[in-house]
Amino acid sequence: MEDENDVIVGYLVIKEIGDDEVQFWDPEAGWNDDPDDGKLYETEEEAERDAETLRAGNNDTITVEPVYGDDGEEEEEDEDI
Repeated sequence: MEDENDVIVGYLVIKEIGDDEVQFWDPEAGWNDDPDDGKLYETEEEAERDAETLRAGNNDTITVEPVYGDDGEEEEEDEDI
């Protein structure tokens, strides 16, 4: 879920493969189950170009999704060690 302190750090190309399972695209390795193995695109436009190519002749649902990161301005949590 998006929070007011979250910023978009990049975009992933995602393919839905059924039953709430997805795979992540990497141009060099293909489809992967781990989002860390997917290519993190810098711009939505770049990700959409690859997604459009992948959609051609393919019936799978392929989308571009933003990846959110913390902007670093959240309150610090107390650490009791």
